[in-house]
Amino acid sequence: MEQKGLERDMKSNRMWVWMATGVMLVTGASVLSGAWVNHQQQDANLPGLMLAKLASTQRVVTGLVSKNFGEIRRGAKDMISICDASQWETHPDPLYGHYKQQLRRQASNLAELADQQNLDGAAFNYIQTISTCISCHQHCRDVLRIAAVPNRVIQIPVNEFELERSGMPIYRR
Repeated sequence: MEQKGLERDMKSNRMWVWMATGVMLVTGASVLSGAWVNHQQQDANLPGLMLAKLASTQRVVTGLVSKNFGEIRRGAKDMISICDASQWETHPDPLYGHYKQQLRRQASNLAELADQQNLDGAAFNYIQTISTCISCHQHCRDVLRIAAVPNRVIQIPVNEFELERSGMPIYRR
């Protein structure tokens, strides 16, 4: 009898953890999408594939917090299609190519986990996917942009003002 009560308490605690995680993910996605919209208004040349990637990750978050495996799968399939799109420019940098392939693998795993109705696995995979996106953007922003300046040793700008003042080219994905 006592074990059933303990199991019920563990399930209840897990539910609260999932709800808190969902709220944090939705809040984070909302903040990021708001910042993204403001950034988009500043830069009219923002590639459509980046917006599509953002929309697909938001679809996955929606599926995760509502336990809608179809929505998770659709978001993952959208990411796979974007990774396979010939319009996605591939930089010759090998690490950039690695990030692109890693995103595709993670999206495939996410679709499989949705098919298996494995919410815990899908949530964990989603967090890894977002981590890959952040790492790729850091690489593009902080490494590839610096490497594009020939024969110069330069200080890395720490904010947009310093970047504009330095006269370095700005690459946005």
